[in-house]
Amino acid sequence: MVIYEYLKYKTSISDGENMPVPMGVRRVERKSLRETAGEQIKRAILDGTLKPGEILSDQELQKWLGVSRSPIREALNDLARVGLVEMAAQRYTRVAQASLENRVEILQTLGVLLGGVARIVVSQCTKEDLAGIRDSLEAIIDTVRRRDAKAHGDMAWKLIDELVAICPNDVLLATTRDSIDGLAYRLNITSGEEAIRWDALDTHYPEFLDAIVAGDAVSAELAIESLFQL
Repeated sequence: MVIYEYLKYKTSISDGENMPVPMGVRRVERKSLRETAGEQIKRAILDGTLKPGEILSDQELQKWLGVSRSPIREALNDLARVGLVEMAAQRYTRVAQASLENRVEILQTLGVLLGGVARIVVSQCTKEDLAGIRDSLEAIIDTVRRRDAKAHGDMAWKLIDELVAICPNDVLLATTRDSIDGLAYRLNITSGEEAIRWDALDTHYPEFLDAIVAGDAVSAELAIESLFQL
């Protein structure tokens, strides 16, 4: 919901009195109860407070969030749409689960989405925009050399956030942001250090870095997709 804060006024005559009339406005964003509830539930899912498969009770969520059932159900529907919640009518509403059987499909989907983001970023963003991406990539390559799984995971998702943040294509950006949390969550809950193919990372991260330095958008896209074909 959007509300307005008045910045400038002019004087008008009404019933013999001066009345301030707005001349300009500044838009101030205010989140709805649905959005606020959704963000808090999502945060609890992503940080592990709510575990995969855990039943989400309307009553318990109402107590926790201090809002009525209606915005909570709307928020849960939103989270189900992006893959963080699973719902079956008259049976359950629960935190999403994932299995190793669909891990490949999740990786492929992330690769396609983020490959498209990388292609547009490299072809359209400025050298200044890309400088931070290069620095992040060099730091990630160092974690791969050290075989530090935790540091690599943390920095890899940070790099994805950076790529998405500077992507100038609003349509692709909206689609990616709408999907990535659910995909990343389901990928993370099926992953382990044993799933990391370090040899592939040794190859594809430097390829991505070289593509950015060369301004080669197609090679950047292919390198990202290769990173998600592990």
